[in-house]
Amino acid sequence: MEGPGAGDAPQHGREPDGLDPEDAAWASSARPVASFLCDAMFRVSGSVYVGPENGMTPAQWEAERVPLPPPDLPFRAPGWVASTDLAGREEALAAYLDRLIRIARAHGKMAALVERFPYFAVRPKILAGDEVLASWPWSDGLREARDVLVTLARAASAAPGTPILDDQDQGWALRMVAGPGTVLLVEWDAEGPPPADAAWSLEAAVLAGQAAAARDRLRAVHARLVRLMGRDFWS
Repeated sequence: MEGPGAGDAPQHGREPDGLDPEDAAWASSARPVASFLCDAMFRVSGSVYVGPENGMTPAQWEAERVPLPPPDLPFRAPGWVASTDLAGREEALAAYLDRLIRIARAHGKMAALVERFPYFAVRPKILAGDEVLASWPWSDGLREARDVLVTLARAASAAPGTPILDDQDQGWALRMVAGPGTVLLVEWDAEGPPPADAAWSLEAAVLAGQAAAARDRLRAVHARLVRLMGRDFWS
């Protein structure tokens, strides 16, 4: 009897779809997402903190703030405007930021204008309606956001089982691996293994196309904002 051919050799330690057993444990329960948005998001704060720089209490942090009316832009997530909604409407964000800067200067809070957080953060996010699938809570820089989008723009060419992103920081973790024509992702609090009930499955080609478009759009929106503001607050 003829033995199995080379192409039939068993792949020890891997699932049939190419996933490691540890990934298969959560990815097998990944819920498909029919419609989602992968984009870079710009931070919009509803107030400016004007209290002490050090030794403030949580109550002071909440109370010693000057309200700041938001720009006339849609919010895909609370406090975040997507680049797809900002493109061509950068003047609205620039006018809002001009008001923010005037408030900060009037209260001697110039140091807040040289840090990306909390007023000038840019983060990648993946959303499905009101659900945040991937949030990158510790990423504030434009370069970091662009690097994530560059990586995701290549997702459609990854072989099943290939890790696409594996990130962890201060009580947050994100794992993304390629499936057959999909990208499987799970975001959790980094305590223990990834929970199966937080796993999602996205169509790889759609994710890659959105990420590539967001990458290019982010470059254009950022350049327009720098021209309007006369300074780069995001890099």
